[in-house]
Amino acid sequence: MPGAVKRWAAVFAGLLVMRGLLLLQGAMPLYLPGMMVLADAVTALALVLARRLLMPTPWLIAFYVPLIALVYHAAGMHAEIHGSFFRLAHIIQAMDTEFLSSTLSWHFFGYFPFYLLTASAWLYALVERARPETLPWAMQPAPAALLLFGMLLGYYVVTPSPTYLANNPLMATAVQIPGAFWRATARDEESLLVVQGAETDPAFFLRDQPGQRHTGQPNILVIMVEGLSGAYLPSVARHHGVKPDLALPELDAHLKAHGFSLFPNAVSMQRQTNRGSYAIICGDYPRITTGVPKMTLIASAGRPIQCLPRTLKNAGYRTAYIQAASLSFMNKDVFMPLAGFETVIGREALAAQGVPADGWGADDAPFFAAVAEQIRDLDAGDRPWFATVLNVATHHPFTHENEALDGEALLIRRARAFELLTDAVGRLLDTLQVRGVLNDTLVIITSDEAGGFQQEDDAGKILRNNFGVMALRMPSRGRWPTLAPPETLVAHMDIAVTVLDLLGLDSVSNMIGSSMLHNPQRRPRGLLFGDTYGARSYFLYDHGELVACDETLLRCQQWRFDPSRVFGTLVATDQPPRLNLAARNRIISQASLIRDIGVATEDRYRVAPGVITRRRPYLGGQKLAVDPSDLLEVTVEAQALPETRGRAYAGNLRVVMLDGKSGDRLAERAIRVQGIYPITTTLLIPPPRATTVDVNLHWAPDKGGGELAIRSLDVRRKPDPSPLPFEAPALPEVRGVD
Repeated sequence: MPGAVKRWAAVFAGLLVMRGLLLLQGAMPLYLPGMMVLADAVTALALVLARRLLMPTPWLIAFYVPLIALVYHAAGMHAEIHGSFFRLAHIIQAMDTEFLSSTLSWHFFGYFPFYLLTASAWLYALVERARPETLPWAMQPAPAALLLFGMLLGYYVVTPSPTYLANNPLMATAVQIPGAFWRATARDEESLLVVQGAETDPAFFLRDQPGQRHTGQPNILVIMVEGLSGAYLPSVARHHGVKPDLALPELDAHLKAHGFSLFPNAVSMQRQTNRGSYAIICGDYPRITTGVPKMTLIASAGRPIQCLPRTLKNAGYRTAYIQAASLSFMNKDVFMPLAGFETVIGREALAAQGVPADGWGADDAPFFAAVAEQIRDLDAGDRPWFATVLNVATHHPFTHENEALDGEALLIRRARAFELLTDAVGRLLDTLQVRGVLNDTLVIITSDEAGGFQQEDDAGKILRNNFGVMALRMPSRGRWPTLAPPETLVAHMDIAVTVLDLLGLDSVSNMIGSSMLHNPQRRPRGLLFGDTYGARSYFLYDHGELVACDETLLRCQQWRFDPSRVFGTLVATDQPPRLNLAARNRIISQASLIRDIGVATEDRYRVAPGVITRRRPYLGGQKLAVDPSDLLEVTVEAQALPETRGRAYAGNLRVVMLDGKSGDRLAERAIRVQGIYPITTTLLIPPPRATTVDVNLHWAPDKGGGELAIRSLDVRRKPDPSPLPFEAPALPEVRGVD
């Protein structure tokens, strides 16, 4: 036993040295030093217990030394950029050749030799003179395995998240292995989950679009800045009372000079570009948990989807997507055309036009100059246009073609990258102003994801990776609706609904979100968002409540905040979470459905929740194959949302079966809705012929307007044991008129 204690002391000392290197490499504050030391001590004990299991022969040191050094080095890199350790579930994306070639260089291995030397020393001490016959009972393979399993399980239960910086990187990586394997093998597990009897809240799936008077067809320009946080803008930081480690006063000044309106309570809905940009383009929730992103699923299916660019294309707009990075990474070369972009330009096309590119892609100065020329071409046409732009030079590793990496710390390069971004965006706006483009163009500046930040205190720490930016500028010419009050809570997915609201396109598409235009009858809102790097999921109510959970949804904390200052006033409470476990699971399950596509098997189709009105039906695209010997079982859960609380409210929800090929109406049923309480109804509808069918939902209130929340819609084909005679449609055609 004394030998085991000595080995533990040697390993513990080695881990403390590596912790010091980690703090230096990641430029991390000494966050909870007591917890850091305890985590390293527990990890050292686990390694001593497991040494015979992991290293039956000393020769395996040659394998473990570089592996341990790599884990620590990757943890330090991730901590420096994102403020957390890496998620093992992202390992496949991290091994992508485009990612590796764009991210790594010899500079990033500066600490790697020190990790190698330190790991070699304590690993040698761990295996030195180890003899099986002298091992105590607790270190025999079978008992040691049980003890190690218990320690890993206990570590996972005790720590709020394995990516927290107070953890030990080795133990944090080990406890993620089962979950990473499960995430990699279960592509749609959340989408197929049905939580029976669970309550949910339609506030999370509203489409709050009042319907503006149609005043014209302005051009639409959406600029997504890679990794820009709202906290980097001094005016927004002051509003929330935060002091981030990066400030961009010049960008703040550019936005003010060009007449932009800022929404300081802007929520970035997820980390990773393919999640945030999906929410912006498609008016839908991104994948909240660490499953396969929706953009990847859509690209894999190869089926067109009704996102904002397709909706605008159908309304007569030219549509273009322009990004500095390669389109192949994250499947954007496939997804963007499916979403409705007619022109899709990436690094390769820009290089063919003479735009230099290095690493991830073009630097911001030549990239935004090329964007200005693309906009000139779009503006020369006879149709309005919609363009979405994404830069890449503000992405890690923040390299610039005219600057060497030597001697420059990563955070210094980040600050320099955002300074260059500020200059490039300022020149673009000046150019568009001089050319008169801004006279007829709505410009929205946001980010694909919010880069984290560090500050001395912990105020708002849990939402630092979701501190978004939202700036809007109306066209200079013409009369346009006013914007919502600046303190309004907004999010990525609100952009699509805002554009549709501005254009008077409130009767098309199944997108959700809340318009950023003025609405005196704005509904109370719930918002779901996540941090896949921190393995966190959040349920926010805009009146001042937040439920913060880990991705298992088992461990949650209730928070409160000032609704006008979300990110600067968060305070943990002792109250139980507002949503119980079943409700949390159901909301996550519903949000994981791809809007307009849902999830389908050969005989079943389940769609995402939403809201319909008299003018805006739910347009199904189920394309379920049916036969006259089948029955179509349609289960609808709905809840009326009257314009005025408490008023008597009633109407007919009409379920219409259409031929998916010809569009002919095959059958129709009416469900009577009275009052404001949720109802669940199941209809059995026999199809008249063999075909594919779609199921649409229409809402016809008895009086006035109001909305109907479709909490769930499940369409299932099942064999009919006693076929019923076909009934022709008994109700008149529903056209959704005022």
